[in-house]
Amino acid sequence: MIVRPGPEVQLTERLATAFHDYPLDEALVACVLPVHRAGAAAVISYEGALCPLHVDDDGAAILEMIGDVVPAVAGGELAAIAPAARGQACAYLQSRRLIRYDLAQRSRQLVRLVRGDQAAIAAIWLSDQEDRIAVQVEDTGRYDEGGLVLHRLDVFTVGEAGGARVASVPLPRERAPGRGWAAGAGLVAIAGPDGLAVSDGSLQPLRDHPLARAARLALDEASAREIHDLRIHPREPLAVLVACTRDVFGLRDFTVWRATWDAAGPVVRRLAQVHAIGDLALGSFAPGLDAIDLRVVVGDVVRPLLAVRGATLFDLGPSRGLQGAGWSGPPLRYLAFERAAAKVVVWTFPELDA
Repeated sequence: MIVRPGPEVQLTERLATAFHDYPLDEALVACVLPVHRAGAAAVISYEGALCPLHVDDDGAAILEMIGDVVPAVAGGELAAIAPAARGQACAYLQSRRLIRYDLAQRSRQLVRLVRGDQAAIAAIWLSDQEDRIAVQVEDTGRYDEGGLVLHRLDVFTVGEAGGARVASVPLPRERAPGRGWAAGAGLVAIAGPDGLAVSDGSLQPLRDHPLARAARLALDEASAREIHDLRIHPREPLAVLVACTRDVFGLRDFTVWRATWDAAGPVVRRLAQVHAIGDLALGSFAPGLDAIDLRVVVGDVVRPLLAVRGATLFDLGPSRGLQGAGWSGPPLRYLAFERAAAKVVVWTFPELDA
């Protein structure tokens, strides 16, 4: 793997603190959820328990095991929802439902999103208000017609009374969960062969939006055909775009850009080029900050890179058997749960807490 930072971007290593007194039975971890609280995360076990964790200078520990939160884990796949929910809540998908649990109030909200032969496989809040969510849906209702699986993106409003679908749009082709589309700052963007289709929070097209122009500029610069992955900041006119620029027998090169925009139009800056890897996926923006994690995959090794404020790229080193990773704070921390080494790994960023 070779990482080449973009112009005026500094590449640096950031050492971690590793806790080997792993508090989890790794065979029971079904899903790792981010929690917007210092040193916090939550884990769902296959036994149907939600386990809040706390990580500090003394190690990592399970605070409690909360039952009757996850209704029948065996009934469907689990997926964490980014960015982390406000306060001390955690949110996730389970097959056809959105589940949000408030750790402080000990209250659960369950919203059924789809039914029948459909499954919700990924979701992103449209803003940090958490009242509207974009959901990637896989529909196998026509599978008997030659193995036909339909893929689409739905937008739902979510409130105390439940959820209601606002709009729906088909995806141009099958996508891995959470790949090739993004939501944030009231926008929804979907990558296709003609660039980015950008819509508002009701999936009404926004013709010639600056984000769509930013994607065209990025693709033209790299002579690439399609955006591979993207993320939009929950509040700011800011996005990170990724394109695959070369693929030779499974070894691929990627370019990553940071795009901002205002009334004058878009500004696109190259964050990095990453060569000779298997895949590159984007995580989520840190709570309230211009910082995002990029997960570089080489074989069975995941190497997180953190892009901060468009100026610094932190290399966090290799991780084997990664069960989940994400932000917590403030103060800002990046937590990774590694099954192979049976440890919780923590990176701190005091310069970002100032």
